[in-house]
Amino acid sequence: MRQTSDRSRQLTATKMPRLRVGMAVFVAASCFVCGCARREQPQEQKPPPPPTEATPPRQVSQLSPPKLNEVQEAVNRVFKGAALIDSSHNPNFIAADFNGDDSQDIAVILIPAQGRLSEMNEDSPPWILRDLRTPAQTGMPSTRVTGNDVLLAVIHGFGPDGWRDMQATQTYLLKNAVGSDVKMHSKSDFVMANQGKKLPRLFGDLIGEVLQGRSGYLYFADATYSWYDPKTFKGEQERRLIHPGVEARRNKSDLLNLRVKREIAPEK
Repeated sequence: MRQTSDRSRQLTATKMPRLRVGMAVFVAASCFVCGCARREQPQEQKPPPPPTEATPPRQVSQLSPPKLNEVQEAVNRVFKGAALIDSSHNPNFIAADFNGDDSQDIAVILIPAQGRLSEMNEDSPPWILRDLRTPAQTGMPSTRVTGNDVLLAVIHGFGPDGWRDMQATQTYLLKNAVGSDVKMHSKSDFVMANQGKKLPRLFGDLIGEVLQGRSGYLYFADATYSWYDPKTFKGEQERRLIHPGVEARRNKSDLLNLRVKREIAPEK
């Protein structure tokens, strides 16, 4: 019996170091696994700051309605007092984007200022003069302004401020283009209201009016302004911008590329 007890104690004593080693290995392995788990957990990320919103450019529709003093300033900027706003028409100016460049333009009904007719007919005016009744063609006599003319000037806008900008000077001056019941028609509304009809190529908004007893619309076409009569329109012809003393090149892809005629004196 005593030998059996001694042998049991020896076995127990032999197993104890092994158990201690096994426990130590188990604890170390557990710590290693827990440490890896902690390292693998993603760190809490802060949400990125909201992007800074850039100030959007002012749209044409967001501009304030034109005031008479502002329109007079624009007219003086271009015509230098040689033309005046015609007070006999109401309305006598309309603001819209007529040439479709996302900058607001102004169309103004004018009359020549008394005693300043020569300035309206100078050789190289800072505007493009056109008679709406006469197509612009090479070789035709120069269009001239008379004292009794009622004119429509379309001053194209420049940048976000449109026609109010001091650099807005590009102007089309139209004869025989002022009628009655003058209204602005937005391009989108006009196209939607005339679906299925034959329409010209439109760049921007239109001016509707009754001209010489016919209802129609003024619209910007390539390099000039044209008249659209829904009853008689058959399609557009090639148009070229013609100034006195210049000849349009025969390159259809460049309507505004002009060549000045050079007159060479005959040799004596």
